[in-house]
This record gives sequence, C-alpha cells and structure tokens, in this order.
Amino acid sequence: MEASYMQFQCLVLDFDGTFTDVEQEAAPFFGAYREQLCGELGPGADRSWDEAYARIEQAPADFGWEYDGRIVAPSQADPYIRATAIAQILLEDYGYDPAGRSDLLENLYRSNYEKSHTVFRPEARDVAEALLALETPVFVVTNSHTDAVQKKIESLAPKGLEKLTLFGNAKKYVVAEAEDRDSRFDGLPESTSVDGLSRPILLRRGRYYELLREIWTRTATSPEGMLVCGDIFELDLAMPAALGAHVHLVTRAGTPEYEVRAARNHPRGATSEDLSGLLTRLGL
Repeated sequence: MEASYMQFQCLVLDFDGTFTDVEQEAAPFFGAYREQLCGELGPGADRSWDEAYARIEQAPADFGWEYDGRIVAPSQADPYIRATAIAQILLEDYGYDPAGRSDLLENLYRSNYEKSHTVFRPEARDVAEALLALETPVFVVTNSHTDAVQKKIESLAPKGLEKLTLFGNAKKYVVAEAEDRDSRFDGLPESTSVDGLSRPILLRRGRYYELLREIWTRTATSPEGMLVCGDIFELDLAMPAALGAHVHLVTRAGTPEYEVRAARNHPRGATSEDLSGLLTRLGL
C-alpha cells in the first residue's frame, strides 16, 4: 500500500526490533536474564529453563507474554518477550509467590536491558534521516526506559535528531482502562481476532492509548492522520489500527505468519521485510 507522507500529520515508530536487529542486540540480555532468574530459583533451574523454552518452540501460539493473567504479545515476538514468556512458565512451575512475580519480572527486564548490544538494522540511519528531513513530526514510542533508548538513538546520530520526540515506558502490554477516558477509548472493543490465532488480541491498552492521544493532540490531528510503524502487530499496531490509524509492520524471520496476514490484510495496513519499506510506502 503505497501512499504519500503528506497524507499523515504525524509518524510514530517503535524502537527495539523496528530500528534494531533485535535478535543480535538482545543475545547478551537473554543470557544474563536467564542467569539471574535461574540463580533466583536455585539448583535445576537451568534445565527447567531449557524445557520451558522447548515447550514454547513446539507450540508458540499456546504461550505468550502474560500480564495480569492474560496474553498480551506473542511468545516468540523477540528475545525480550521470549525471556519473559519462559520466566512466566518457570515461576508458575516453581510455585513462585504470585504477588511478587510482576516486580521480579520488571526487575529482570530493567536490570538486564542495558546489557544488550546496540545493533541497528543496516538501513536504520538512512531511514531515520529521511523521516526527520520531513516537516511531519516524528515520534518514537517504546516500552523500554527512555534514557536507555535515548543513548541508543544518539549513538545512531541521524541528522535532524533534535526533531525527534521520544516517549519511553509506554506500557503497551498493559491491558487496562485509560485514566482519563474519552469517547474514542470507550468505543474500542475489548478484543479482535486474527486468522490463524485461536486466542483474541486484547485492544484496550490504556497507557499506550494515553501516549498516542498526547501525540495526536500535540499535532492537532486524530488517529486517522497517524501512521504507526512497529515490529509486533499485537503490541504495537493492533490498538492503533482499531482506532483508525494507518499501520506498518516491519517483519523478520521469526514474525508469526498470522501477524503478517493481520497487517497485510488490514485496509490501512502494510508490511515490509526491512525498515526501508516504510519509506517506499511514504513515497520517499
């Protein structure tokens, strides 16, 4: 679906996996996360980790990143989510106190994220510079900590970096009501279904919604004037698409086929195998 950048009043991009080669960059994170969790759980946990990983690989659609007891992203979406999905299986198998699981998982993620390498997609800088050269405002909205992502973006050093606005800690995985609800959020359905996935994709992600609303308020637009680009349909794109935004999925070898179909078959959606495909879509 080729369009013109002039039809959009703002461009919103995810960061990890969208600008970066997430499999390469997250390898140190994955190993350190495993080591820390297994140290917490004690002898035999390494073997349990391998067994849980094998269960996910055998039936990836049966597992996922669980938040408040509900799956909010695919189990194999990226190494960060894969580690979380494995950890959640282990914590359940080990009978870890449910009241402390969220804090432990948050600590595991935060304490190991900065151990990741910085490995950008080869085209990342060129794409960033092309987008930042436009008059259209460009935003990055990421679950990761703002400071950590800011350092990575500064290391990429694209021309026009001062025009980029970054929102970290987006909590796209939190399915909850918006604190300041409005008619647009109230109109969101609870979930949507996609071909090839037996479970529903949950849409009412209040924290993420509030950040997107902040963006379309700043840019005097609406979801219909927004293009959102990410590498995980369920996490980055499903809710914006349901709100009326245009969406673009950047795929990689591990992207579930049902996610590719969901983005490709959406009337305002498209996919590409690299980030340069976004420029093609924008007519650049």
